[in-house]
Amino acid sequence: MGILRDDFQVVYQVERGVHVDNFDRLLERSGLQKQVLASLMGLDPRTIDNYRKQGRNFGALEGELLLKLERLFDLGADTFEKMEAFKTWIYAPSFAFNNKKPLDFLNTSTGVDLVEQALLRIVHGYVV
Repeated sequence: MGILRDDFQVVYQVERGVHVDNFDRLLERSGLQKQVLASLMGLDPRTIDNYRKQGRNFGALEGELLLKLERLFDLGADTFEKMEAFKTWIYAPSFAFNNKKPLDFLNTSTGVDLVEQALLRIVHGYVV
């Protein structure tokens, strides 16, 4: 499955089911620690391991968040031209986020949207 570019594709994929393979791909692509990514999704890493063993899909809310995170990390890597530069940005406190780290906002769908909007402002030449 390719990167989901719009919200309709996200909704469609969530209805079909979001497998733990998506988690593994994002983990590898992002370079985040397993505990960090699982925590963003509100899950314990052992729960994700159990999903993997059982061949279970994520629930709708976790699946949607995971798909949006995948899309965000691809946008971030494209915006900063390297994943490492994007990771540096999400771990740094930012005025645009009330001196919090963008990473702190990635545990909700709305937070992912806010970070995505900030990235799009950067793409269009605005200082964030």
